[in-house]
Amino acid sequence: MEDSYADNMTRHASEVQRLNEQFDLITENIGYLIHPTITASLPKRPFIADIATGTGRFLFSLQKTYPDARLDGFDISAALFQDNLPENVSLSILDVKKPIPEKLHGLYDMVNVRMLVAGMLPDDWTPTILNLSQMLKPGGYLQWTECDFVSLKHLRGRVDSRVDHIRLLGRAFGIALRERFLHGWNTLPAQMQAAGLHAVSRDTVSSDRVPESREKMTRSSVLAPLAWMRLMADRGAPEALASDDIDQLDVDVQEDIKSGAYVRYDIHTVYGRKLE
Repeated sequence: MEDSYADNMTRHASEVQRLNEQFDLITENIGYLIHPTITASLPKRPFIADIATGTGRFLFSLQKTYPDARLDGFDISAALFQDNLPENVSLSILDVKKPIPEKLHGLYDMVNVRMLVAGMLPDDWTPTILNLSQMLKPGGYLQWTECDFVSLKHLRGRVDSRVDHIRLLGRAFGIALRERFLHGWNTLPAQMQAAGLHAVSRDTVSSDRVPESREKMTRSSVLAPLAWMRLMADRGAPEALASDDIDQLDVDVQEDIKSGAYVRYDIHTVYGRKLE
């Protein structure tokens, strides 16, 4: 399987903590795991799939609310899968950019996707949405959450806040992944409609909707760019910073955050329903 996510990101075990923390912070600011419109439509024992499940955090969080549900996680790589799964949770390898196996067609009341953008190229979105739509039962929902990293801003929280280093880090990461970041958050509604989904809606919140989460969200947000920088250095990529320079940048970025610098971007959740 071609894993385009690995072009820019690592699947090292150290990513588990970062991804879980990122998931929890985004969930806190969104305010739900499943949009209330979808929740109202689910049966008592729903079949739910989570795409690009990573560590399975979505399913483990959902298992507390739906202990009798069937909860299936799929990812192109098993590198971050956890052991000792609850009885109703499964984790499997699946490349959703390729045709979906027939045994998964029409199986799920809901298919969830979150933060797949790093593994998507511009031409991947439409066929992937069509593939995921096949997994839905009639009346089932596709819910997809992506962030607008193109418009991401690093702002000062105090008059004397420093932002130069955190902006430098964010700018480098944004330029490197710009082709990917330009799609998804803004194209999903039209693409879902084109795939035949109905009642397509978008819910948008700020990454700091919950003010108390702002500093944690900012500290979490710099981890992926730093991991990307270190991966590029390890690969000897052109114009990659030396390891010592990355370490110093990390120190400087933390000082910026300590001085009151913070991140803000929009989080978009788009959902649509398959006709019954």
